[in-house]
Amino acid sequence: QQHVNRHICRDISPAYREAMNGFHHAPILTVNVALRNWKFLDKMGIASARWFEGFGWFTSLRRNLEIPGQTTQPLDPAKPVVLTMYNPFPLPGVHFPQQCTAARMQLFGLTFAQIESQVRAQFTKLFGDYGFDANRDIAGIITNRWGHAYVVDPPGFFFGKNGNPAPKDVINKRYHRLSFGHSELSGAQMWETAAEEGERAGQQILEVI
Repeated sequence: QQHVNRHICRDISPAYREAMNGFHHAPILTVNVALRNWKFLDKMGIASARWFEGFGWFTSLRRNLEIPGQTTQPLDPAKPVVLTMYNPFPLPGVHFPQQCTAARMQLFGLTFAQIESQVRAQFTKLFGDYGFDANRDIAGIITNRWGHAYVVDPPGFFFGKNGNPAPKDVINKRYHRLSFGHSELSGAQMWETAAEEGERAGQQILEVI
């Protein structure tokens, strides 16, 4: 991740340094809500929920892991489940890239008690009419504050700007015996893109060893 690389690679060239500084990251708060059952979702006839006001914005059931030769636990509304929420901190009107820093401070300013309270209130608002009871049904809440979660793709990120190459096009070229490979370079952070960028970086290093 370029947020880390630019602090490690102290003697990188000015062109690479400028390209590294072109990567900015937005924070995400991940919340895992362990439930004793999900009968309320079954009663609603849904597997996912999307909302536009309040805490978070989306949650969904996940298929159980399937391992060849082993029996997979069926999705049973009477059995426990973990619902995951990914909570962004959009701040419309705040100039980029200051919005990334302001959002990060908002994330780190939340106490666990505030997060827990908002989760309980949001789930009660969404599902309370269908039998959900926060005190009875929530077995636990686990949070992960991800301060530099996802790269932000401003104008110029993909194709360059003002006649200058795109930052990602600078970084994905080998610099002497250094080669960078991570999903940010694609602008779409997924396992697939991480693997592709890692393979490209590995092939570049093979050129000099």
